[in-house]
Amino acid sequence: MGSPLTLFGLIWCSVMVTTLSQTFPGFKPATSNPLAVAWGATPLNYSGQLLSVDFLKGKSVPTVGVPTTTKCNGTYIFLMVDPDALQGNIETQAGLHTIQGNLTCNFERVTSLGNTSFVPLKTESQPLARFIPPEPQPKNPVVTHRYTLLLFNQPVNYTIPQSLAYALPLDPSNVTNRLNFNILEFSESVGNSIVAGTYFDVVSPKANSTTGSSSPTTSSTGTGGASSSPISLSAASRPGGLSGIAVSVVLAQCALALTYQIVGVGM
Repeated sequence: MGSPLTLFGLIWCSVMVTTLSQTFPGFKPATSNPLAVAWGATPLNYSGQLLSVDFLKGKSVPTVGVPTTTKCNGTYIFLMVDPDALQGNIETQAGLHTIQGNLTCNFERVTSLGNTSFVPLKTESQPLARFIPPEPQPKNPVVTHRYTLLLFNQPVNYTIPQSLAYALPLDPSNVTNRLNFNILEFSESVGNSIVAGTYFDVVSPKANSTTGSSSPTTSSTGTGGASSSPISLSAASRPGGLSGIAVSVVLAQCALALTYQIVGVGM
């Protein structure tokens, strides 16, 4: 039989794995349920993964889905925001990147990428808010944008609140109407019914001395050609949060504890 230390490790493992937040520390609404995200055949490997600007440049809205173990029989609405869209000598503001409703699970297209299997979501509806690619502007010093993707249950006959309708139109030459988006108000409008979520980090390019200033940073709407640069496997660390490396350590410790337990049972 396994040692008490090993049993303690297994208990700790089960608690940690089930309670790891998929949204970054302090973000609301929070969830521990993972949302699968992929750009073609390239998945987001874990919440908080650091992605390169080159990889994301020109990318369209990613495919999102839920793990195959998740009960999926409703209608959902997807929200993507940048809580760090506007930074500088003023209060940080959230920016809206897209809202897509009338999503349902496409069980005919169950997808396996690496160690991830998920049921992608599909819709025939036009987005409520057209997609803005995540392309942060150069900044000196650089800043980290924590792009957050959330899935909610969609209420029957849902209509976006009038107080948020200002953010729905998109003029690629001027996206200021997408700033100061109230994420909590949106969550309340769908009954605080968050189903799953995740986020990824992108560090803004460093501005040179002639362009760098204390002016605010906004997410760009540039639509340059897609890059073949891979996703960076490093993670941006933030105080109080688990980086991707920390998550890997947790999972490795869990696997080690399970191995010891199996050996102990077989002895």
